[in-house]
Amino acid sequence: MSIGAKSTSKPASIHKVQRAPASKKVMARKKDQDSRLGNSNLTDRAYLIVRRLILERELSGGEVLVEGRLAERLNMSRTPLREALLRLEGEGLLMRANARSYAVRRITASHYFQCLQVRERLESQAVSLAMGRVPAEEVQRLRAAILALDSTQQGSSHWQVDDQIHGMFARACGNEMLAETIAHLRVLCRLFEVVDPFARIEEDRGEHLAILDAYEAGDVRAAAEAVVQHLRQLARYTLSRLSHGLVSEF
Repeated sequence: MSIGAKSTSKPASIHKVQRAPASKKVMARKKDQDSRLGNSNLTDRAYLIVRRLILERELSGGEVLVEGRLAERLNMSRTPLREALLRLEGEGLLMRANARSYAVRRITASHYFQCLQVRERLESQAVSLAMGRVPAEEVQRLRAAILALDSTQQGSSHWQVDDQIHGMFARACGNEMLAETIAHLRVLCRLFEVVDPFARIEEDRGEHLAILDAYEAGDVRAAAEAVVQHLRQLARYTLSRLSHGLVSEF
């Protein structure tokens, strides 16, 4: 009987000893996961805010971003902000100024025109590859958004529609690398374009609709040509403004 009593109590004692450390490990792991999740969310928030400030030129080309001051401005700690700035550096929106700061990337006119030339090749290919792969209702929604643009001003609504039409074919082309490259080139062009608010609402509207018309008609050649003509018209317009000193070249 005494042997039996010992044999039943000993496993129970072992069980208690083993359960306590396991519980502590679970709690520690959960705390660590929660901490990582919080930092991830803050990093995403910082990334989106700083990216918007750059694209909307609230942070101008060449402006130095001091990590501490920017953290105070965004009311967050430096750790998630530092991770966000690294992401933006990877996208080419920021460049390292020194060990503790970044500078907003400057895009020269020559760099801008080079980007447009590359976009001609890539975006015309993307619209060709995307032929028949974009749902008709998505094309119609985009057409309605283009027609609804206010011709008296060019603001965020213009850029949203512009992003949609150029991004739609890139996303549908079936080539992820091609889509990523187009998106990157568009961001670089945007850095230069926003230096001066271009008054091309009506021109853009007609050129964008021409692309959609050819796409809906299933005419691969006409759709690709419409994309090329749109980008060349934008280049001509920019060149004319440069020649009149209406756009700054860094």
